[in-house]
Amino acid sequence: MPHISRLAKMTLTAVGVLSLTALAAGCGQQTAAGTAHAAPPVKYHFYETILTGGMTGKPGWPEFTPADFTLPANADVTMTITSFDDGAAAVPAQYGKVSGTTGGDETINGQSATQVAVAQVAHTFTVSALNLNVPIPVAKSAQDPAVVTFSFHTPKSGVDTWQCYAPCGSGSSGWGGPMATDGYMTGKVTFSND
Repeated sequence: MPHISRLAKMTLTAVGVLSLTALAAGCGQQTAAGTAHAAPPVKYHFYETILTGGMTGKPGWPEFTPADFTLPANADVTMTITSFDDGAAAVPAQYGKVSGTTGGDETINGQSATQVAVAQVAHTFTVSALNLNVPIPVAKSAQDPAVVTFSFHTPKSGVDTWQCYAPCGSGSSGWGGPMATDGYMTGKVTFSND
């Protein structure tokens, strides 16, 4: 018989013990008829784009597209938002920080981040009812957009409003026009099992 090292013998013994344990664990076990097992959460990827007003022919009116959308309820959702907006709209400190995401972070152009400097925020994707806030940084240019990806778990059902909290609209406060108009910097997200 060829020479087997001590480490190889220990590995073979461990594999054998684990195999026998797994086989024995399965013997004699039955699942009660009708017993429901919780299905794992659905995994879903959703894509959204932020266009500038110049891109849509309505200067001064940036928009999330789509603004009103449906996500599966009780699901692990990953969202990717591609923003072409290269204008900043400084936000209060709380909106520069990521909250409510799986792991408490987002990725910006492939790099993990937990916040964006408030002077570098172009928009936010915020669902207050879920304590979800994702700051979206200024794009380098229309040819080099900011790509933000994050994940979160959706509620069982319902409809919530999302809002951008970076004052990027019209008026002296920046809160006019697109900020207050559904389909631009605010919209509805429906969580549904249908």
